[in-house]
Amino acid sequence: MNHTVDPIKTVSVIGAGRIGRPVLDYLGNTPGFRPGRILSRQGSDDTRDIGEFLSTPCDLIIECAGPRALRAHGLACLAAANVWTVGAAALADDLIRKGVEEAARANGTTLRLFSPWVAGIGQVTAEKIHRLELRVSRPGMGAKWLGPLREAVRIFPDELNFAVAAALCGPGLDATRVELDDRPEHTIEALAETAVGVFRTSVSLHHEGRHPTAEAIIAALEQLNRPLSY
Repeated sequence: MNHTVDPIKTVSVIGAGRIGRPVLDYLGNTPGFRPGRILSRQGSDDTRDIGEFLSTPCDLIIECAGPRALRAHGLACLAAANVWTVGAAALADDLIRKGVEEAARANGTTLRLFSPWVAGIGQVTAEKIHRLELRVSRPGMGAKWLGPLREAVRIFPDELNFAVAAALCGPGLDATRVELDDRPEHTIEALAETAVGVFRTSVSLHHEGRHPTAEAIIAALEQLNRPLSY
């Protein structure tokens, strides 16, 4: 019996900070992956020029720098490869989201949103998810707020990437409400009401060691090379 070997995947990364650095370390030390280019504001790891970054072909681009990077480079990156992003809050802007979706369709590429902290999203088709309620607490939030997610993202643009990701892959921004609170522990509580049942999630995130979102990306990379996945 002949067994084929999966080709080595070249992965380029935008951002080399708290999320990007662990991802880069993983790519550089894991069989089956080859680090591609690194785009960062300083350019000290590789380059700060998007044209130079995209000049090297790759199988996947992982955006680890947040919404500003996705706004600036999302269209160009989707013209070159599939993209994973931590900057989903940028897509709360309808014009930006439509542009990204059109670019993906035109180029035959896809955009995957992180992080997967909300149960029910991805386990039920989006049209069967009726509403989503989120409660986010973390130290340093500086405010208590309750209202529609679309409005929350305008007020807290860097805090709700995961929420926008869940909403866009679920019931949509306008069917999602969020409560924000300043508390000592970083927690995410979610209720997703779907046609097959109600999913409840309660997550307490610990920031010792690798960033939780970096951990989620690395877990997703591992699944690409596993014979079994969940």
